[in-house]
Amino acid sequence: MRVLLPCPQRPRGWSTVIGCCVWLGTAFPALAISATNAASPDKVPASLSLAPLRTTVETLRGKTFRQKVPAFTISERELRAVVEREVEQDYPGAKLADYEALMTWLGMLPPGTSLKQANAAFAVDQVAGLYDSDTKEMYIPSLTMGKTNAPKARAKKEAERFSTFADDLILTHELTHALEDQYWPLDDTNAVARRESTDREEARSFLAEGSATRIMIEAVPAQLEQDTPGAYPIAWNVMHSGLAEWLLDLALLHVWKSPDAQVPGVPQALACSEAMPYSYGYVFCSGIMRDWGLDGLDYVCDHLPVSTAQIIHPAKAWQWRDLPAEIRMPTTLQGGWKELAGDSLGEAGVSVLFGCAFKSLNRGERLAQGWDGDRAALYTTPEGHRLLIWASCWESRPAASRFASAWLNERRKLHKAALTLTSPERTEWVEPDGRRGALLREDNQVLIFATDKPDGLSNTAAWREAISFTQPPEERIRAADNPTLLRYNPLFSRQKDADYTVTRTLGGLLSRHDRNSIGAADCLALGLVGDWSRTASFNKWQLGWSLVAKHQSDTRRGVYKTALLPWGVLYGHLSARLPQDPARTVSRSSLVWGLAISRSKDSTGRTTFDVLPAGILFKDQTSPSFTGVHVLGTGISRSTLTSTGTAVTRYHLFGIRLWTTRSAAAGG
Repeated sequence: MRVLLPCPQRPRGWSTVIGCCVWLGTAFPALAISATNAASPDKVPASLSLAPLRTTVETLRGKTFRQKVPAFTISERELRAVVEREVEQDYPGAKLADYEALMTWLGMLPPGTSLKQANAAFAVDQVAGLYDSDTKEMYIPSLTMGKTNAPKARAKKEAERFSTFADDLILTHELTHALEDQYWPLDDTNAVARRESTDREEARSFLAEGSATRIMIEAVPAQLEQDTPGAYPIAWNVMHSGLAEWLLDLALLHVWKSPDAQVPGVPQALACSEAMPYSYGYVFCSGIMRDWGLDGLDYVCDHLPVSTAQIIHPAKAWQWRDLPAEIRMPTTLQGGWKELAGDSLGEAGVSVLFGCAFKSLNRGERLAQGWDGDRAALYTTPEGHRLLIWASCWESRPAASRFASAWLNERRKLHKAALTLTSPERTEWVEPDGRRGALLREDNQVLIFATDKPDGLSNTAAWREAISFTQPPEERIRAADNPTLLRYNPLFSRQKDADYTVTRTLGGLLSRHDRNSIGAADCLALGLVGDWSRTASFNKWQLGWSLVAKHQSDTRRGVYKTALLPWGVLYGHLSARLPQDPARTVSRSSLVWGLAISRSKDSTGRTTFDVLPAGILFKDQTSPSFTGVHVLGTGISRSTLTSTGTAVTRYHLFGIRLWTTRSAAAGG
């Protein structure tokens, strides 16, 4: 997958499972495979069946694979080679050194960092699986291949040491990438041709990793059902409860800040940037799916976000899009300067920069808020001098001032810079190594200049004139469609952005109506009276903030849920197609949490009807090999032993077994 990071770049063409592994507590090695008849000992076909996992992904994502995805187990040596090849492909020749220099001048990388080596080291330590959108293949790194000539028995023993459950989740994540790549290509060559900002490409990686992580977690109930028939309805209800969703969002948001995401020898900025898409991407995608189902997720994939700010703040993605300013820099500057490398950090990159500099990622998040566009470029002269220019635009003057103060503090703290000039519009400094810098503030725009040339700041005024700040053309169209009086009318207001329209009465206190090309949503009295959202395949409504009743149906997944009173205290029902076996439906209905009446059907075809807990008053069970009816523990049950073809009949009186008879089963 082509993902251009706002700091050391993730290689193009591959998508990894990193954040989910950190969240699970470790990066799980891949399954061992047989290396017989392999063309290379470093890359061999994986000896595992992906069919059940493909079916699970197709059910949960609501799409079918258009072609198969080959899976290979690769050695550590091959993993390093894959990473290094992709870095070289993205930065051929001297471009890699130029990009590393830009990142060093920005303070994102320590001097002397090799992106190839850092990315390879991070991949070996953290990557548990990756999908290559160039080759359309899935790779599973192995800890044993390429290191020893151990027999297959040892490889099998090594595989058995790790959880198959976790391995399946990782493969589910990667298969989701493969499936979505067949509908929404992960590699956008047109975007590269248009020289879109790095932040724009990073936003796409946030979306891809968030979607795959959400589907991976959605697969947990299906995995539990395989081991414990009947567990799916309970696990599904728990996972989709408000408390569990909140805890999951909180846990995933912490992934990129977790010490477990750090790798010895890998710059912190790189490690944080690799884990960040799983954090913000998951929360973004899970929120879209809760409100609009799979149709909403498809819509976002059709209308890709343009910045990481839109992912970090979901309200900016489509209701009223936050479109960053377009900042353009010339390839040459007065004074003989020629551009070497350029980049756009975005809100995510600024968060990482200041978070790592001040040893507080939470502080970095706060300082990056209000970002509205940026562009950084590194220039050189024939003599080899360097000049960094970083131009940024902010949503407000306070946000711009906050950013400027943070940059100056970072210069003083990490680079021991001394201020030589301070004024409201311009600040200059000098560092112990002779580098000089200047920061210019103009309304909500900030320009930073830094150079190692002694008189290199004499042309800042001319350089400022050569840099253009332009609002995106969508802003003019949106302004024409939204008269100020209509948009901010306190009695009745309407706002329209592209195909998304929002109307409110009494500022939304009385009602709010949202409509876009995939569906509509209504909210009355802030949700107290009712709240509805509906698309072609998704329908969700609740009364009294879900304290009275709520319902959700998703025809693409075959899920239907209804609850009366909080958490279904009075009545609850869930019916769902089993992801790994869509031909089967599991369901559970209950009154008073099952304390009064409950009826359930699991993936084995077993049906249970209970009156009072555990069927104390009445219990009726049926399955392919068992039937039983009891009233107050009194009744008869009959089971068939398939191994012997014997039918066993048991008679109980108030829970006490009286006698048992055995006979040949019918047709046995």
